[in-house]
Parts: sequence; structure tokens; C-alpha cells
Amino acid sequence: MRQFSDRRRDVCLIQFETSWGEQNVGRFVAVGDIHGCSQTLAKLLEILDLEPGDTLLSTGDLSSKGEDSRGVHSQILELEQRGVNVIVLLGNHELMLLAMQRSVGANVDLDAYPESLFRGAAISFLMRDNETWATLKSYGLESADDPELWAFRHDDPQRHFDKVSQRLNDIDWKLPQAHLDLLCRCKTHHIERNCLFVHSGIRLAHVKMADVHRAVDAQIQDDARELCWNRDSLGHQPGFPELMVHGHTPLSYLHSFVPDTKPWRDDELVFKSVIHNGTLNLDSGVFLEAGHLTAVEIPEDGHGPNFHFIRVPRLDPVCKDRLWHLNYM
Repeated sequence: MRQFSDRRRDVCLIQFETSWGEQNVGRFVAVGDIHGCSQTLAKLLEILDLEPGDTLLSTGDLSSKGEDSRGVHSQILELEQRGVNVIVLLGNHELMLLAMQRSVGANVDLDAYPESLFRGAAISFLMRDNETWATLKSYGLESADDPELWAFRHDDPQRHFDKVSQRLNDIDWKLPQAHLDLLCRCKTHHIERNCLFVHSGIRLAHVKMADVHRAVDAQIQDDARELCWNRDSLGHQPGFPELMVHGHTPLSYLHSFVPDTKPWRDDELVFKSVIHNGTLNLDSGVFLEAGHLTAVEIPEDGHGPNFHFIRVPRLDPVCKDRLWHLNYM
């Protein structure tokens, strides 16, 4: 095991020893939810040292919660410009951000997605506790701190959206076009190396199907939003042979959804990503005080015992909401 010291604070970055061999053979790396933690992502990318022809897949949720969503988007674009094959899944935060960008008149091409995918997403964007305001602030949009724009805990989200929707026409919340184009290239899912990659999961009725393509197609036809929001498949064995790799639910939150969380616990890290019951959760809650960012290098045959995990403790400051108290009034 190698250790990388960091002068910003008294932490060590842990990279588990791997046998990566030659560096120009099309490595495939999947990384969990980044949530605006640009400094932590930068350190992970430094460790990975990806080259042209390699692939980096994000499970989605590049933005919100952390302080520098803009910096995360910029780093992903820089990887593409260097010839790294980038695949970004459509997380619920991409979904909300794209819906809101359409609401404020930004140039977003969403024709590749089923329209049902965005049902209610702009309303969800304006719910303060979804922490989408952090994305806007990273782009220098200080109007995100205007309390009149947000629905708080005791507000009716639909009624609030109807009240402020006219005002949205006059708000300059548009993101840079290159960043919008990146978001519009997000995928609802990806199948490669004997893995199904989705942001959150799929409904239990579909995850139990024997064929992965039919399972995903059935979920998209039924309700495509479940690929970005669903949690009811947590802890359940998929019926298809492919490993389901996802994010969305921080490992430290599993107690709310899975009765037995022992498989994800050890003495070194209270919760860590492991292959268990045909699934792999890469969301390590990097935006949390004790969070970290997890990536996994997946061999060409997708054989689980040969997966190599890299974990970087959070380097970014924890983002604070100065309007948090309005949720408790």
C-alpha cells in the first residue's frame, strides 16, 4: 500500500496496490458521486493518471452539495480534451439541473431523453434541501441565496414553483454552453465489462429479470426517473448475471434502506464500497465530514476479484448553507 501525504491537512490518501501493467491498454475506471468536491476529484485523477484511450465513467451527481461543481465540470471536460473517453451517467442532480436550465431558457438539447424523465425535476431543483443552490453559487450566481426562490421543508413544492416560475424568466442562471453540452451528453445507463452502470438502481420488479437489457428497457418504459432516484433494489440480488454498479445512496446512509450493513463495514473505514450480492455501491458520501471519493478499475473480463479500488478522503471544505435555519422555522 502506498501513501500520499497532503500538506493541506493531516490526512493520508490511500491507494491500494494494484497490478495495472501497461498504461496504454484502455483502462476502465468508474468513480462514484463527486458532488462538487473538485479538490478531491483532482487528487483522484492525479493518482489514476489516465491517458488517451482510457475510460472514466461517472455514476452521476457531479454537482451540488459540495462547493465547486463548476470545477468538477471543468475537470471532466479537460479529461475529454486530453483524449480520455468520458461517460457520465444521468444522476438525479443532473436531472434537476437540466430541467432548471430549460426553465430559465438555456440552450439544452434533451431530445435523446424520454420527456417523462424530467417530470417534476424543476420543482425538485427549487427544494432547498436538495442543495442545488451550491451548484449555482459555484458559478458565481449569488442570487441562489435569495430565500424567496426556494421551497423549504414546510412549503408545498408545486405551489412554490408556480409562484416563482414567472420570476425564473428574468433570472440569469444559465451555465456556460460547454458545461451544458456536457450535461446533455449524460447517459441513463451503460453496459460494459459485464457490468450494468446506473445512477441509483431500478425497481425491484425489473432488477429481478434475467436479462439486463430487458430489465433496463422495461424500467425506461415504466418510469425512466427510477434510474436516477430508485432505492428499493438496495440489498437485493439482481436476476441478471451482470454486476450492477451504482451510486446515489451514500454508504453511511445504508441503515435507512438495508437491515444488515455489516458487508460494507470494516475497522479501517466504517463504510466502504464492496461487491456484495451482485451489486457495487460507489457513493462514499464525499461531501460529508467523514466522506471519501471511491473509484474502481474494472478489468476487461469484469471479474470481481480483480477489481482495484482507490479511495481518497475528502479534501474539500464541507459546504454550509447559510439559509439552513429556514427549514426549521
